[in-house]
Amino acid sequence: MRKDNHLLTRVFTSICLIAAILVGIFALPQWLWGLVLLAPIAIAAFEYSRLFGWKKWLRVGFVATVICLCLPPFMLLNQFTQVIGLIGVVVSWVAVLFWMLLVPCLIRYRVQTGNHLYNAMIGILVIVPAWFAMVALHPKPYVLLAVLVGVWLVDISGYFVGRKFGKIKLLPSVSPGKTCEGVLGGFVVICVYGLSLSLIFDNNFSITDLSLFIVIVVGFVAICVLGDLFESHLKRNAGSKDSGSILPGHGGLLDRVDSMIALLPFSFLVIQIF
Repeated sequence: MRKDNHLLTRVFTSICLIAAILVGIFALPQWLWGLVLLAPIAIAAFEYSRLFGWKKWLRVGFVATVICLCLPPFMLLNQFTQVIGLIGVVVSWVAVLFWMLLVPCLIRYRVQTGNHLYNAMIGILVIVPAWFAMVALHPKPYVLLAVLVGVWLVDISGYFVGRKFGKIKLLPSVSPGKTCEGVLGGFVVICVYGLSLSLIFDNNFSITDLSLFIVIVVGFVAICVLGDLFESHLKRNAGSKDSGSILPGHGGLLDRVDSMIALLPFSFLVIQIF
């Protein structure tokens, strides 16, 4: 009975979150969408700071810094779309390099430090580019929705395939539940998803296009997995099971959007380039 109630709570929370996202994507102007997203960004920043046991003034300072870094586009409201796009490209490149080059090293060598400035800089690289990417993609609502659905599919398929068939642990010292079979399941599902979208929009793949598509999918899944593993790495270092408790049945906000935060800058760049 307790498990059923927990599952119902998770499902209800998920439905509410999805409904709020859909309203924001399709009903709000871009600048207001960005303003609304500052609230979850502040929560994510607070949860991140909580993992390091910072004193209250440090937590407040970190959250304030994250919010301030997201404010420049609002200072030129009549050019909001252009400014958010320009800054979004720059910070997204920084974020992608961070996720692809630095994060694997941080996870592999279990880097842990009490240096507040270092941890704050990492937090900024994790959180701020995701806000810029999600706001910059707002003028293309169906594209943004397709990206978010892709992230959810990787997470859900990875969870169920790993639970059913998982035998080979991906990185048990960081995330005991993550398996290679689950990652492969996510890869296969996102390939089918991407090809289905292409067929729906009547795009024909050449050999070159197909090769590029596979590379993008590999990057998509890899960064999703890295986002999940990195948050597990942070929680393990902090000795915490969840990043918070704000979402009933789910835990903290970071627990639910870790893959999304990592993936948004990558998706934004791919969309801008192609």
